[in-house]
Amino acid sequence: MPQMSWTTRWESWRELMGRPRTPQRRRVEAFLQKHPALLYWGDSWFSTPLYLNLARQSLLRITGMAMVVGKPGATASDLFAPRNVDSMIDRINGSPFDVLCLSAGGNDQLSERLATSFAAWQPPHARPKITAQAAFDLLMQAGGFAPVLASYTRVLDAVRRKVVPARPTFRVVGHTYAPLQRIGAAADLTVENIGLIAWIKDDIGPWLWKPMQHVLIDVGEGKAFADLLLFDGFRDQVLEPLSHTFAGLFSYADFESFLPARKPSFWYDEIHPTEAGFAQLAAPFNNAVRSALPPVKWGAVE
Repeated sequence: MPQMSWTTRWESWRELMGRPRTPQRRRVEAFLQKHPALLYWGDSWFSTPLYLNLARQSLLRITGMAMVVGKPGATASDLFAPRNVDSMIDRINGSPFDVLCLSAGGNDQLSERLATSFAAWQPPHARPKITAQAAFDLLMQAGGFAPVLASYTRVLDAVRRKVVPARPTFRVVGHTYAPLQRIGAAADLTVENIGLIAWIKDDIGPWLWKPMQHVLIDVGEGKAFADLLLFDGFRDQVLEPLSHTFAGLFSYADFESFLPARKPSFWYDEIHPTEAGFAQLAAPFNNAVRSALPPVKWGAVE
C-alpha cells in the first residue's frame, strides 16, 4: 500500500477499505496490523482546503490510512453537536480506526461571538478600555469555556460508552494552540498560503483583534488576552480536565514549549500557522499520536 492512503470523503474511504472478504479488504487488514488508521475531525487547523494544515502535515509523516473530516470556522458546539457525534460514532464502529484526533474550540470564543460577549464596547458604544486579565475574567464569568468542555465531553463520553467496550485500545488525541504572535498584524498573503486567503477580512482577519481593539488598552494587551484565552484558558479549562476525567482514553499535545511557534514568521495570520509552521508543528503532534497507538504501530509514525 502507499505511504499514506487518506481521503476527505466517506465514499472514497469505503473504496480504500474494500468490501468485506475481498482481496482489497484482506490487504488492508494485513497492512493495519502494524500501521495505524486515523480519523481527524476538526475545524480549520484540520480541514481548510487547498492548504497543508495540521492534519495533512501530520498524516504525510505517517505510514497508514486516514480520514479527514470537519469544517473550517466551525465551533466545537456545532462540530460536536449530538447528531454529529452519533453519526461519527457509527462511522468509527464501522471502520478499524485506532485514534480519533480532535481539533476544535478556539472558534467558540472568537470573531462575532467575541464581539457579542463585549457588545458594550463595540461601536457606537465607547466604554473605557480594560486590561487583558479584566477582559478574560469577564468572559469567564459569562460562562467561558463551559460549552466547549461540554462539547468535548459529549464526544469522549460517547466513545467511552459505545466504542471502547469492543475496542479497548481505541484512543482520542487533542491539542492546544501554540502561543499566538501576530495579534493585530496583517496576514501574510502569499501563493503558498492561498488556501487561507478566503478567511481574511481587511487583511487582519475577524478573529481576535478586530473585536477586541475596542475593548483592550493596546495590542500588547491583545497578545496577553490571546494567551489567556486561546492558550492557558483552553488548555487549563478544557483539555487538562478532560485528560483526568477520561484518563487512559484522552490525551493531548501541549505546544507551550514549542519554540518555533514563538516567531512571527511561523504564523500566517492571528490564529493560523503557515504551511511551513504546520509542518513543524506536526512533529510534537505526531508524538502524541504515536503515544496513543499500540506499540506495534509506533514505527509507522515520524
